Amino acid sequence: MNREHYNYVRMTLWAVSVLIIFIIGMICFPLEYDDLSLLESFYYTLRLFILEHDVPKFPKSYFLIFIYFFAPLVSLSVLWTATMYLFRFSPLLKTRWQSNHIIVCGVGRTGKLLASTFKEKGISVVGIDSGKPESFDGWSGRQRIPMIYGDFLSWAVLKKAGASNARAIVFASGDDLLNLEGVVNAYGWLRTDRGDVRLLWAHISSEKLAQTARMALKTDGLVGIRFFDTYHIAAIKMIDQYFNYDMRKGVNEVTIMGFGKFGRDLTEVLIRGCQPDENFKIRIVDIKDRQKEIHELLRYTGVSRDIEFLKSNIQDLEMSDQEDKAFFLCTDDDIGNLATALMLTHNIKGTHVCVRMARWPMPAIEDHLKEKNGITFVNINDLVVEGVTDLPGIFEPAKESDLKRTGQNT
Repeated sequence: MNREHYNYVRMTLWAVSVLIIFIIGMICFPLEYDDLSLLESFYYTLRLFILEHDVPKFPKSYFLIFIYFFAPLVSLSVLWTATMYLFRFSPLLKTRWQSNHIIVCGVGRTGKLLASTFKEKGISVVGIDSGKPESFDGWSGRQRIPMIYGDFLSWAVLKKAGASNARAIVFASGDDLLNLEGVVNAYGWLRTDRGDVRLLWAHISSEKLAQTARMALKTDGLVGIRFFDTYHIAAIKMIDQYFNYDMRKGVNEVTIMGFGKFGRDLTEVLIRGCQPDENFKIRIVDIKDRQKEIHELLRYTGVSRDIEFLKSNIQDLEMSDQEDKAFFLCTDDDIGNLATALMLTHNIKGTHVCVRMARWPMPAIEDHLKEKNGITFVNINDLVVEGVTDLPGIFEPAKESDLKRTGQNT
């Protein structure tokens, strides 16, 4: 039964209960007390809903005794539901006394994923977004997450969300600069030397911007600024779960198809995690010329390694049948990734074939390809959900060591 039908049923039960109470009162009061008129009986029945009555003695009729107790219960049920309804649709009432909660600023794709994850883990969440309220009503109602509508760069808006008492604030809009400005503003307002350690998190997808901000921002006190990137979190989890050191033994060549944000982060995690005794070849395939970006990545990581680049549509590649190869399909095109995975099943017997999907494919296709060809479909959202549990100061109280004051914010 969905929420709308549940409300209809509940209102119907209330109406029937009130009708039964009045019918009993109008019939039984004159029988119990001879001098009461119908109008007086209606009045005394009405007063039962507020726990008041002026009859000279407690009734003997079982029907009247029943409504003496049942009428107040109906009133309490209506009052409780009305209060909960008011709190649900008036987030200011809910957040005014809230504490130890998380504020998610920017409730887009990433913000909704994070807020839902925090809520499922039992943490109170408040969302802030400048969008239209009707765009969030359905999601907010299903997740039971109150929303504050306004600009999260405003202290008045953050204050309405209970920023002073929040465990952490996460800036997760799709604009890196906006998130950076938001986290710096919040630090200026919330910086303190007393109380518990708290972290302000900003989602920065540009590694260059994040690195520059880490070096430039100097924080002190018990409030710290930290940065994160959902694609980088997903890349770490993907390598850890599907291609760690033990799993990739015997692999001589790794092909990463698609060098967008996720492909780049996956490559970085892979080359940073290589052990001295590993010497497998890395090949990047992308429809765009990514030579410059690959060189920038190697310069950024400081890793001396040859990476072969091939400019090609991944669906046009000619694959050789060797079992010492691993393939990662990392484009943002789910259909293209699935089509390439199907092509790989006919041409190669790779040791590992991992397919990045934003939406889960049909279970029958997944089970068939995994069973017959060793292809693993990886839901990137699931990787992010698993990865954010490692962020300090959110699921567990932050410690002073989480402030990362040794030179950089991580």
